[in-house]
Amino acid sequence: MQENHKYNIYMFIATVFFGMTYVLTKICLNYSTEFHIISFRFLIAFIVSLIFLQKKIFPVKRTEFLYSLLLGALLFLVFIAMTVGVKYTTATNASFLISLSVIFIPFFSWFFNKEKPKKRIFVVLIIAFIGIMLLTLDQNLEFHIGDILCLICATLFTFYIIMTERIVKNNNPTALGVLQFGWVSLFSFLIQYPIENFVIPKNKIFWLSMLILGVFCTAFGYIAQTIAQKNYLLLW
Repeated sequence: MQENHKYNIYMFIATVFFGMTYVLTKICLNYSTEFHIISFRFLIAFIVSLIFLQKKIFPVKRTEFLYSLLLGALLFLVFIAMTVGVKYTTATNASFLISLSVIFIPFFSWFFNKEKPKKRIFVVLIIAFIGIMLLTLDQNLEFHIGDILCLICATLFTFYIIMTERIVKNNNPTALGVLQFGWVSLFSFLIQYPIENFVIPKNKIFWLSMLILGVFCTAFGYIAQTIAQKNYLLLW
């Protein structure tokens, strides 16, 4: 139970940092573009994690390298949808819509793992659906593009969590967590190169927000989540 309590704390702290993500991303979007933000954020997370966790990462198995590529690709898609979505909606809407992944998880587990959700989950889903309607529909009863992207982000993030749960069973969660940061940053740099001019922002507010995003919201948040997911499986 003590071990379980420890991982609950990990997930609680990670959730707090995840909640800060939307406001900080909104701030960064005032000074830079979506792909620049993703690139810098995950590069910082990769470097910081590599420095402090290198003893827990190496040696990396071939399967871990390949799985980290898969998780990195999924996480990259998650953050494209999230970062662009935040640009075109409010931080409050983004926070609510993306957090719906918590409700989506039982239904994805039902599909992939044949674990039927409890009846109360269906009630929660109906309430959440009503909340989506109230928050996102405008006077013409139309969705805004930012809200749609945030819903796509929630769906992709749910799939990412389910895949992570499967992959960490027989692999090093720290190696997976750190290497996926490198992949996300690399994908973002490669895609932005032909479509955006590479400019390093010089604003202090941008870099303070970016450091918090990279170190706490990403490096700590996603590695803590990956480790907690593996140990929940071992404990239960």
